[in-house]
Amino acid sequence: MSQPEPADDQWGDEPPFPPDGGGSVSRFRKQDGGHGRDRDRDRDREGGGGGGGGFERVPPQDLDAEQSVLGGMLLSKDAIADVVEVLKGADFYRPAHETIYAAILDLYARGEPADPITIAAELTKRGELARVGGAPYLHTLVNAVPTAANAEYYAEIVHERAVLRRLVEAGTRITQMGYAADGDVDEIVNSAQAEIYAVTEQRTSEDYLPLGEIMEGALDEIEAIGSRSGQMSGVPTGFTDLDSLTNGLHPGQMIVIAARPAMGKCVTGMTRLIEANSGARVTVAEFVRRGEAGEDLAVHTMDESWRMRVVRPSAFHRNGRKPVFRLTTQLGRSIGATANHPFRTLRGWVPLQELRPGDRIAVPRTLPAKASAELPDALVALTGYLMGDGSLKGQTPRLTARADRIRQDATEWAAQLMLRVRHGMPGPYAEPALCPRGGEQQHPPVLTFVSAALGPNPLTTRLSEWGLMELGSHDKFVPEVFFRLPERQIALFLSRLYATDGWASVPEPGNQPRIGYRSVSERLARDVGHLLLRLGIVAKVVRRTVAYEVLIEDLDQIRTFAARVGIFSQEKQLAEVVGACGDRDGRPGTDLIPGDVWELIKAEKGSLSWPEVNRRTGRQSTHNWRVGRQISRHRLMELAKALDSQTLADLASSDVQWDRIESIEPDGEDEVYDLTVDGTHNFVADDIVVHNSTLALDFARACSINHGMPSVIFSLEMGRNEIAMRLLSAEARVALHHMRSGSMTDDDWTRLARRMPDVSAAPLYIDDSPNLSMMEIRAKCRRLKQRNDLRLVVIDYLQLMQAGGSRRAESRQQEVSDMSRNLKLLAKELEVPVIALSQLNRGPEQRTDKKPMVSDLRESGSIEQDADMVILLHREDAYEKESPRAGEADLIVAKHRNGPTATITVAFQGHYSRFVDMAQT
Repeated sequence: MSQPEPADDQWGDEPPFPPDGGGSVSRFRKQDGGHGRDRDRDRDREGGGGGGGGFERVPPQDLDAEQSVLGGMLLSKDAIADVVEVLKGADFYRPAHETIYAAILDLYARGEPADPITIAAELTKRGELARVGGAPYLHTLVNAVPTAANAEYYAEIVHERAVLRRLVEAGTRITQMGYAADGDVDEIVNSAQAEIYAVTEQRTSEDYLPLGEIMEGALDEIEAIGSRSGQMSGVPTGFTDLDSLTNGLHPGQMIVIAARPAMGKCVTGMTRLIEANSGARVTVAEFVRRGEAGEDLAVHTMDESWRMRVVRPSAFHRNGRKPVFRLTTQLGRSIGATANHPFRTLRGWVPLQELRPGDRIAVPRTLPAKASAELPDALVALTGYLMGDGSLKGQTPRLTARADRIRQDATEWAAQLMLRVRHGMPGPYAEPALCPRGGEQQHPPVLTFVSAALGPNPLTTRLSEWGLMELGSHDKFVPEVFFRLPERQIALFLSRLYATDGWASVPEPGNQPRIGYRSVSERLARDVGHLLLRLGIVAKVVRRTVAYEVLIEDLDQIRTFAARVGIFSQEKQLAEVVGACGDRDGRPGTDLIPGDVWELIKAEKGSLSWPEVNRRTGRQSTHNWRVGRQISRHRLMELAKALDSQTLADLASSDVQWDRIESIEPDGEDEVYDLTVDGTHNFVADDIVVHNSTLALDFARACSINHGMPSVIFSLEMGRNEIAMRLLSAEARVALHHMRSGSMTDDDWTRLARRMPDVSAAPLYIDDSPNLSMMEIRAKCRRLKQRNDLRLVVIDYLQLMQAGGSRRAESRQQEVSDMSRNLKLLAKELEVPVIALSQLNRGPEQRTDKKPMVSDLRESGSIEQDADMVILLHREDAYEKESPRAGEADLIVAKHRNGPTATITVAFQGHYSRFVDMAQT
């Protein structure tokens, strides 16, 4: 099918497309002064008029790329913002394309939509529609583009071809200069150099002005400042003393606000984590001690795609003795932490003190680790049996064998360890059956393992080394070395352990399948739960009247257990349980994504209707997704595929489960510790993900809510709902924890209703897109500046940003430095102040007065050099609970390029999540 093209006669003798071969087709522009074609003919003559000279080739161009660029711009405003940074109109090879490009930019600059209809109308007004090929050609451009998302890439191709054309033209002119030999040789060389420099010139001459022209603008600004009679000229910060010092935040400024992240947060010393290089379980106190000694250690962390990966902590910290709380979840996981220690919710990182029972936090679904030990399989299997139905009292281990297959299996394993097995009747040390099953003997025999040769009993020796001999049932635990075994041996151990006091129950009608293990030892039950997690199996540890149970109830987890572990001697029962699972999704209520995910789903859905979404998923158009409720992974993945959303797909296939908080209780005081994990700023402790901006929000509040100036917050840490709640809390003076816990009083609701209209009407924009790159931030800010006269940009926070682009920085510090410079350039380009939040390293905590310095900026690189102002936040009561300055904060203006430095004291109202002037209440 032929495509409509611009009429040839409208552009003289230039064909709309270059010929497939031969012939000279050149591009001539207005700057040629009308002599371009003559120069082309001269060039042909110099080349001999044939193909041998090389001057009759088609100039470098890519018409497909040009069409794709224009088609993408006609499809997407975002594509226009991306392309305009790369291309100029003169970069197009075809004059028709340059005309269309100019029309698109004109409409875009006026804030009007640019599509085939509006562009056709604009070109009609100019009398140029027929010259570009008419309205059909505009629709052809849209139909030809593969995807608007690649418009910037196509623009790069067009730009490169334009540079090559200019290089060819410059080379031709230089060749002519050489042949002409007209003038002094030095002048010819200088002119030739100027031609080459002009090829790569990217900026117009207007960017470079003599001082005389600049002085006039400077005097105008001085007069304008004087006419305001001392009134503030910049964007207000909301703090009287700070505004007096800085006269507000000024266009082109880059302001860095830095503080310690959630100062003082930490976990108790007995908290256990996995040393990922070895698989060993160690307390955080021991981990910190080894890290301080210089040992190469690694932990698990959750990345931005909700995946578990292994990282090396960059620092280890002892934070003294502090009040702690015990948080326990529905899965039975428990951790002790300080009140300000953040936990990951779907809406962002939330301090423990703001969490409530019923909230859901991220816990890992799998914790793979390197194996650093291996034991004889026989020793692993026999230990599994003895942990369940074994007696470790006396000189020799004994096993109560309740099934013939267990007795036979244990005897075979014992032979591999050179042990003899004595068969006897239950004695005083026999273990009672916690999970009696039909078909088992009423008085099962007891197997006693004795050495078959002279010398010590190898089984007794190992059990003694591990501290297990002489322990009763209530004190049993999994030996430390078993956490360092390869996954195959962990599965072998569990399969024999479950053969004793484990079960697989086939459900009665209306019930769910279940796999469980029961023990009177809490420590053993929790150890079993963790070993399952190492194999990617999530289990719940439940306290019963006389024992603890480790339960696997999710159907997917049951299938995984059957495939990876199994239960020796109960293969038939396990197969029946798996068969009962059928094709069904996981058990409702066990592995669901919190209802907060619907905000993300709606954002990914955009303007797409629900009937259309249902059609894409293969469901009826009237299907009810129960918006606002929790959703299973399977259904979320359905939506992810229907919406082509990688964000939703990452969440649906994540390595985390959203575990419900059962209780948060005071747990006295304890020595507490912390780790610094660069990049992700979290680590896994006690099988829970734990973490390692209020002032900038106050600046944005003052700008947009109090003074009606448009501002934008790019939050890479908090979700948009979290920010909105903090803004409402600060404006309405309603305690943030009252909002979170649903305990607002009538007065709270009245204050909230009174301030809601002003907050809602404020020109404050919030973007909580994950993994924002510098390029994306730049494009979004340009659009906001063009449409809404943007006055302030806030980025929370610098260390979470991604540089973007194909070039990888040599180090993270270099990457942060590059982003810092780009933020400064953004401030100058848009003529708005840009506030970048940053983190301080542990330097202040090593000083007596705990006060921060500019040198404490984390991954500082060029941050200090690029910033026009650096404000360091310091709260004395964060370090000294009995400080007489409780409730006060110091804003240390440590760098001020356009004025003096100072320390400004403000009041910190933590319950309202805001800072205010000291005189304000």
